[in-house]
Amino acid sequence: MDRRTLGKLCYLLTTRGQLQGTRNMSISKLVISFLHIIAHNVKNRVLKRQTSRSDETVSRQFHLVLNSVLRLHNILLKKPKPIPENHTDERWKWFKGCLGALDGTYINVKVPADDKPRYRTKKGKITNVLGVCTLNMQFSYVLPGWEGSAADGRVLRDAISRRNGLKIPQGKSQKSLKGVTTAKDVPTSQPILLSPTELVESSMPMKVKRKTHSTKHLWTKQEDAALVDCLVKLSKDLAWKSENGFRTGYLLHLEKLMAAKVPSSNLKATPHNESRYKLLKRQFHVINEMINHSSGFGWNDVLKCITTSKDVFDDWVKSHPTAIGLRNKEFSHLDDLMFVWGKDHATRVGAETPADVVEEINLYDEETDTFKCEIDEHAEFHNDEEYVREEPKKSKMETQDSVCPSNKKATARKKKKEV
Repeated sequence: MDRRTLGKLCYLLTTRGQLQGTRNMSISKLVISFLHIIAHNVKNRVLKRQTSRSDETVSRQFHLVLNSVLRLHNILLKKPKPIPENHTDERWKWFKGCLGALDGTYINVKVPADDKPRYRTKKGKITNVLGVCTLNMQFSYVLPGWEGSAADGRVLRDAISRRNGLKIPQGKSQKSLKGVTTAKDVPTSQPILLSPTELVESSMPMKVKRKTHSTKHLWTKQEDAALVDCLVKLSKDLAWKSENGFRTGYLLHLEKLMAAKVPSSNLKATPHNESRYKLLKRQFHVINEMINHSSGFGWNDVLKCITTSKDVFDDWVKSHPTAIGLRNKEFSHLDDLMFVWGKDHATRVGAETPADVVEEINLYDEETDTFKCEIDEHAEFHNDEEYVREEPKKSKMETQDSVCPSNKKATARKKKKEV
């Protein structure tokens, strides 16, 4: 980066990003330190030694510039333009009207011990990042922060359903770089062009029709309660519980526990316990997501069911087809299953778009300004009160001074007369 480019960046951060220099560092030095950290992956302790400043100062200055950069997301994230009909690029000429390409990547993160099961995958503790690029490989949308254990389809559905989420104009589409089939008239190395609806549906798990076995079993409430008790017992046993599920062979052990609980049921590990386990897990995750991360949903603790209006539920089902039939349906084991699967499931707590972050920054700044104004008003009130208190004292002293000289003169005259 040359000086001219650095000057332009500093100008943007000052005028549009509301960046201000500190008492000890100018804006250009703040930006240079920020670029040095992100470009070379420099740790705080290294920059602390280089600049002779504390860790807290380095971190605070870094976040000052970062907040200003986030305020520039409308400028830095380019608005996509559809591919024209006369485009000749071999990679893109098959996708007339397409806005760009989307894909996900993993980034290694360090998380607290309690959150590790939600982030743990076979590749380690990682976070999901969804990115959308235009034809010129410029980012037009970014959604970071999802736990690494979340599937691609779930992250994509969340990006589309967010208030500041991924907006696709009518008649336009974006292509996915993985998980889609190819067309016959398109080379096999190129993915097929999909509409937004088809894109969401293609990212969902395929529904495979299975043959019904003669061993189909109708579960009773007693058997469900016994299965949940056994799962809670397995979760407490460190020999069987892992960070994001149970260890291999848990179904056979679950069969033994169920035989001890309900001897007359004759339930087998496969297919009885396995299918019921998957059904309970899927319903639990859907209900938990509706309660904790969606507006318009509630939980009736007496009837043990989801409460919401039909319109809200129908809109939710459009992007979450696994929730079909769960409205006003009894699910009495939510609290117990929270202990079994509550820490294993991705919750999107840390997932935010740049627009969401900027809204939080502005709200924080407003609250800070309001707090400072209240402090100033409080201080002014106390200063006025002290002034009022001091005023009578001053007048009293003035009266004493005005009285004292006259008394002295009167006593002096009396003494002269006596002499």
